[in-house]
Amino acid sequence: MRVCIDTTILIDILKDEFRNFQDKLYLALERGEDLVVPSVVYAELFPQFKGNARLVDEFLSEHKIEIRPLDTISATAAAKSWMKYLKRKEKVKCPHCGHQMIFRAHFLSDFFIGGFASSKCDAILTRDRGIYKKYFPDLVGYENCFLK
Repeated sequence: MRVCIDTTILIDILKDEFRNFQDKLYLALERGEDLVVPSVVYAELFPQFKGNARLVDEFLSEHKIEIRPLDTISATAAAKSWMKYLKRKEKVKCPHCGHQMIFRAHFLSDFFIGGFASSKCDAILTRDRGIYKKYFPDLVGYENCFLK
């Protein structure tokens, strides 16, 4: 099974936080899953390694995670969901007074990861399932694969 690993999980490993999510990644490794990340995850990891590409490469290699390019199919899936997000963001107003409500901001990179995962992978391992459930509803969370 090909599993897209979200940046949040990799940062959890680096910071030794959210052990239950780390354990899911290590279980995926034990099961021999094909672990991949789109190139945008590689870029998001750079600050954690102070811009040292060799260290990023070593970390991903140690965890048997392969970097894949973001192709036009993945980018198109991301763009379609991004457009839905932007339309929804514009329309969020208080139903009582009409004022613009505070809206949780997401980054385009979240949509690139979702587009990649939905078009190239069987599942995603992430801590942030909300955005993926809402904007990529057919994308399976890897946590649901433990039931099989």
